[in-house]
Amino acid sequence: MKTACRNKAITALFLLLVAVGGCKAQKEEKTPPVPAEKTPGFLVSTEELAALSGVENLVIIDARDAEEYNILHIPGSINIPKETFREPEDLAYKSEHGFLTSPEKAAEVFGNAGIDENTRIIVYGTNTFPNASIPFVILKQYGHDNVQVMQGEIEKWVRERRPLTDAVPAVKPKKFTVKPRPERVATMDWIMDNAEEIVVMDMRSFGEYTGFNTAGNPRGGHISGALPVEWKELAGKITVKSPEDMIEALKKNGVPVDKNKEYVTYCNWGVGRGTSGFMYLTMLGFENVRVYGGAMEEWSDDPDFPVSTYEVGILE
Repeated sequence: MKTACRNKAITALFLLLVAVGGCKAQKEEKTPPVPAEKTPGFLVSTEELAALSGVENLVIIDARDAEEYNILHIPGSINIPKETFREPEDLAYKSEHGFLTSPEKAAEVFGNAGIDENTRIIVYGTNTFPNASIPFVILKQYGHDNVQVMQGEIEKWVRERRPLTDAVPAVKPKKFTVKPRPERVATMDWIMDNAEEIVVMDMRSFGEYTGFNTAGNPRGGHISGALPVEWKELAGKITVKSPEDMIEALKKNGVPVDKNKEYVTYCNWGVGRGTSGFMYLTMLGFENVRVYGGAMEEWSDDPDFPVSTYEVGILE
C-alpha cells in the first residue's frame, strides 16, 4: 500500500512539474510549431506517435537521463541517455576517428534496443536540452536514415495527458549493421586542414563562446573562426523552429547560408548541443554537415590549436 501511494505521489509530482514547465514554455515561445510538411521525414507529432502504438518494426528511444526515464516515460520506449556515449572508450575513439562512438559499440547499443535495417525509429527528449539529437545523429552517422524526432518532446506528451509508465519493456535484440559515413564527422586535424573552406558553428551559450564561462575546459573561448549560434536560437521550446526562423537566426549570427558550403557543428562535449546543430541543418536541407565530436574539451586541451575569446576571426 505504501509503495503504491508513493508511486502515485511521484507520478503526480512529475506531471505537475512538466505541466508547469510546459505552460511556461508555451507562454514564452511565440513561434508556432513547424508544420511536418516543411521538414519532410524528420518530425512526427504526438498524435502520430500515439497512433503507432504496437506497430511492428518501430522503436521509440527516450534520450533523457536515466533518472528521468525511470520515473515515467512513454510506454514501450527504450532509454539511451547521453551518458551511454561518454565512456572512456567513446572519448578515445572520437578523438582519433571523429565518430561519437565506435562502430562496434553503435552495433551493440542499437542492436540491443531492437533496431535493424528495417526499423523505424522515433526519438524524444526534453525541451530543456537537445538530447534527442544524439541518437538521431549517431544513427545517421552509421547509415540508418529512418529516424525521426517527436515534436514537442516529453513536455507536450504530458500536457496532452497521454499514457506514461515506469515499466521497462522487454526487447528482443537484433543485428544493427553499421555503415560508417566519415563525411559526417570531423576531427581536430580535419578542421585545421580545411579551415579556409568550412563554416564552423559553436552551438554553446554565448558565455562559453566568449570565454566568460570556461565550462571546466583548460582554456575558455571558442575555436578561432567559429561563429556563435546557441542551439536555443534554432529550437526555442518546440523541438525545432520554422525553417524561416532558423535561417533568420543563422544570418543574425553571421553564418553564411549556402547549401554548397560545408558546415561543422560542435559544443563542449560533442554530444547534445553539437549534435543538435547537425540535426537542425539537416532538417533545413543542408547535406554537407559534420559534427566535431572532440568538441571544446579536446580542442582547448591542446595549446597548438587556436582559441579565441571575443573576436570572430578567421581560423589560420
